[in-house]
Amino acid sequence: MRVLRHLRHPLVAAVVVLVPAPVQGQAARDTTRVSDIVVTATRVPASTSTVAAATTVISGDDLRARGITFVIDALREVPGMVLVQGGSYGAVTSMFLRGGESDYVKVLLNGVPLNLPGGSIDLANLTTADLARIEIVRGPTSVLYGADAMSGVVQLFTRSGVPGMRGELAVRGGTFGARDVDAHLSAGARHLAASVNWGRLVSDGIYAFNSGYRDDVGSARLTWDGSARGQVAFTARHTSALAHYPTDFTGAPVDHNQWVSEQGLALGLEASRPLGGRWTANLQGIASRSLRGAQNRPDSPADTIGFGYDADASAVTWRRGVEARLDWRPGAETVVSLGVAMERESIDQSTRTVMNFGTGPSVERDSFEVHRTTRSAYGQVLLTPLRSISVQLGARLDRNSAFGSDATGRAGVSWQLSHTARLWTAAGTAFKAPTFFELFAASAFEVGNPALAPERSASVEVGGEQRLASGRVTLGATIFAQRFRDLIQYVSAPPGQPTYANLGGARSRGVEASLGIVVSRRLGLRGHWTWLGTMVTDSGHASTVTFMQGRPLLRRPASSGGVTATLRHAGTTLATTVNHLGTRDDVDFRDFPSTRTALPSYTTVDASLDIPVRGPGRNVPGLDVTLRAENLFAAAYQQTIGFPGRGRTLLAGARVRFGDQGER
Repeated sequence: MRVLRHLRHPLVAAVVVLVPAPVQGQAARDTTRVSDIVVTATRVPASTSTVAAATTVISGDDLRARGITFVIDALREVPGMVLVQGGSYGAVTSMFLRGGESDYVKVLLNGVPLNLPGGSIDLANLTTADLARIEIVRGPTSVLYGADAMSGVVQLFTRSGVPGMRGELAVRGGTFGARDVDAHLSAGARHLAASVNWGRLVSDGIYAFNSGYRDDVGSARLTWDGSARGQVAFTARHTSALAHYPTDFTGAPVDHNQWVSEQGLALGLEASRPLGGRWTANLQGIASRSLRGAQNRPDSPADTIGFGYDADASAVTWRRGVEARLDWRPGAETVVSLGVAMERESIDQSTRTVMNFGTGPSVERDSFEVHRTTRSAYGQVLLTPLRSISVQLGARLDRNSAFGSDATGRAGVSWQLSHTARLWTAAGTAFKAPTFFELFAASAFEVGNPALAPERSASVEVGGEQRLASGRVTLGATIFAQRFRDLIQYVSAPPGQPTYANLGGARSRGVEASLGIVVSRRLGLRGHWTWLGTMVTDSGHASTVTFMQGRPLLRRPASSGGVTATLRHAGTTLATTVNHLGTRDDVDFRDFPSTRTALPSYTTVDASLDIPVRGPGRNVPGLDVTLRAENLFAAAYQQTIGFPGRGRTLLAGARVRFGDQGER
C-alpha cells in the first residue's frame, strides 16, 4: 500500500502528501438529503431519476444544523465510504471508496481539483465552511473528470449570493480546548450576487503535549446572471492549517516540537452562454496551489541520534487548467456534450534531514522540481429513447506529456419500472496517473520510472430503488464489482535503476444498501450499510505485509454502516447518528518485522441540538443555541494501529442570524 509504506517515519508520515503516495441520493438517491437535480454525475444538470450512477447529495444546511465541522464526518454517512484518521486533529486522513486506494477519489471544489497530481489528498483540514452541498458519485468517472477518478468523485459546492442581504455568526467552545467561529455574509441585487465566509477552529488536541491545532478558511463566490446573455461565476477559497503532533511512527507520544502545515488556494472561473435555442457554450478555468511544510527540531541538546531528529520539508504544487465544452440539445430529453481541456501540473519540493547513527551527524538535502501537461477530449450523450428508459454514453482520451495516452469510457441505462420503482446498470473504465516521484524521483533510495503506465480499473454495477407506503419508505441497493490492474509498486533495484514498476492487481466487490423512512412530519430516519470484499489478486514483485497475495486490502472493513434520526419541532432540530465500522486488517509497525493485525470493530454515537431562541426580524437578529456531542459514549477505538481516536467531544455555542433566512 503506497500510503502505508511512507508511514514508517514520523516526519514522512506527517507530510505523506509531499511525496505523494498513496433526503435522497443512491441508485439515483441514497435516501440521504433531498435533491432532485445533480450535476457531478453528468457535468450538466440532470434529474436523479435519469442518472445511471450511485449518487449521494448532502445538504450544507443540514451539516450546519447538526454542527458538523469537517467534511470527513459528513462523508462517513455515505455508503461505500471509509475514512481513516491517524489520531488527533490535523492527523493524516485517508478516504477509501468501494475498496479502492486512498488516491482513487477525485475531490473538487466548484470544479477545481484539490488532489495533488497522482490523486493523493489529505482530508484532515477540509471543513464544511460555506458549503451549499456535497455531491458524491460512486464508481468510475474518469470519462468526465480525467485522471484519479477511479472509485468516484466528491464535489464540494460553496454558497452563492442571494437577493437582499443576510448573514450569520456562529461561535462554539468545548472539549480539548476547542474554539471555533464561522461568519457568513451574502448579498445580491439585480444580476450580481456575492457570498463571503470566514471560519477558524482551534484546539489543544488529544495528547498531553505538542498537540495544538489551528485551521483558518476563507472563501468567496461572485456570480453574474445575465439570463439569455449567459452566466459567470468566480470562486476563491484559501485554507491555512497548522498541526503539532508528538507521535512517532508507532503512535508513541515522544516528540515535543514537530509540526506540519498546509496552505491551500483554489480559484475557479465558470462561464456559460446560450448560442441560439439548442446550443450552449461553457468555459472553465481552474488554478489550485498547495503549500505543505513540516519541521522537526531536536527536543533537547541530547537529541542528536537517529534519523531525522532535525529535519525540514516543504513542497509547492500547482494545477492550472482550462476547459471548453459545447452542449447541444436536439430534443427535450437529449443532450450531446463535446469538450476539450488542457491542464499543467508542477511541483517544487525541498527537504533537509540530519542523521547520526553514532559516527557523527550528516546532512542530506534533496530538491525536486518537475512539471507535466495533459490535453484531453471527451464526449457524452444523454438521451431517452423510450419514455421510461434513459441512456448515458461517454468516451474520453487523455494525453499526458509524461506518461502518454489513456482512453476511458462509460455506458449506463436507467429504467423507470413504475412511478415508485427504478433499475439501472452501468459499466466503465478509469485510470490514475503516476505521481511525480514515481516517474521522476532521483535519490539514493528512490528512482523514478518514466516508462510507467497509469493504474487502471474496470467496473460494473447494478442498482435499484423502490418507494413504499406512499413514498414514506425508500429502499435502495447497489451491487458493484471493480478490478484494479497495473498497480504501481516500489521494488528493490540496483543503484540508479528504477524502483517503481507496474506489477500489482486487486479487486473489490460489494453491496451498498440504504433505507429512508419518513416516520412523521417531524421525525425522519435514514440508514446505510455496505458489505465489502477486497483481495490482492497479483502482489507483483513480492508479496509484502502491506500488499499480500490473496489477502484483503488494508483498512477496508467487510461491513460498515450507520443510521441517523432527525427530529424537528417548532424550529428545533435534534439529530442522532450511530456509525459502525467492522473488523479490518492493518499493519502494526511497532513490531519488527511488521505484522499484519486485525483492528477490532467499533461503534460511535454523535448527537446535536439546534434550538432557536428567537427568530430574525426586520431590525432584530435571530439567535440559536447549539449543542453537539461527538463519540458521546466515549468509545475507545483506533482507526490505525497505535493511534487512538478522539474521545468524547462536547461543544456548546450560539448562532446569530440576520436578514431573510429562508434558505440559509
